[in-house]
Amino acid sequence: MENFENGIFIPKEFIQFHSYLNGSAIQATIIEPIKHATLLHESKFAGIPYLSKGLTHPKDDNGQFMLLLAQINFSEFQLNDPFPLKGILQFYISQQCSPQVKSNASRHYYHVQYVLPSEMDDTFKLDFSYLNNTDFRHFPIMQEMKLHFKQSFEPVSIMDYRLKNFFNPTIMNEFITLDERSFHDIYLVNYLAADHKIGGYPYFIKQDFREAFPHLQHYDTLLLQIVSNDAQQIMWGDSGIISFFINSEKLRQLDFSDIYFHLEDY
Repeated sequence: MENFENGIFIPKEFIQFHSYLNGSAIQATIIEPIKHATLLHESKFAGIPYLSKGLTHPKDDNGQFMLLLAQINFSEFQLNDPFPLKGILQFYISQQCSPQVKSNASRHYYHVQYVLPSEMDDTFKLDFSYLNNTDFRHFPIMQEMKLHFKQSFEPVSIMDYRLKNFFNPTIMNEFITLDERSFHDIYLVNYLAADHKIGGYPYFIKQDFREAFPHLQHYDTLLLQIVSNDAQQIMWGDSGIISFFINSEKLRQLDFSDIYFHLEDY
């Protein structure tokens, strides 16, 4: 029997742990990309960015124009503090950003910029012919996609280093079903967190990079996660993940100068 409590799915095997799951839950916006043309100001994966007067298209250290990976218009949905209520957040990656780039690639490979609501006006760039010779060989998204959003609350994910704050690690290998499925097995199936999303808990293939390096726990908020999906023609390396992390206080201040860019694949 399926159970939902405060909007959180709780499998029948975990009914007795519902208070721990609820206690760990945080807000998230799940992203559903649809192959569809977008207006300049709309949220999207790939495509052409909204560049108002005073904003320039970012370049990498080689002088090449970066490519728009994602554009998020916060007026299209709502996340509570510390996320902004309005404005546009843009994520760019270098044409040279390939699957060979390691975790937390240098700023040479990415750029995040925020367009304030006050900067959005009727004067914006329409001519993007300078992108005609773009190299898309390493770009992970094959088509422009319009984004739909679904609000959610998520319990701590199986790979997040904070899992141990809510569940004793010794329980992970305990069998909790008659067919000898462990706590870990059931948690893995239900709370992997492998979605396109803003906020919520992250998905990792191997391990949470913050667990072994406490100074990286400063990056406590998932700003954007994009996962490989064959059906959507989104693929990073061999079924990998692209994630951007930020400190919650920096986010609250709309300061996007300190981002942890995480790339991972099998």
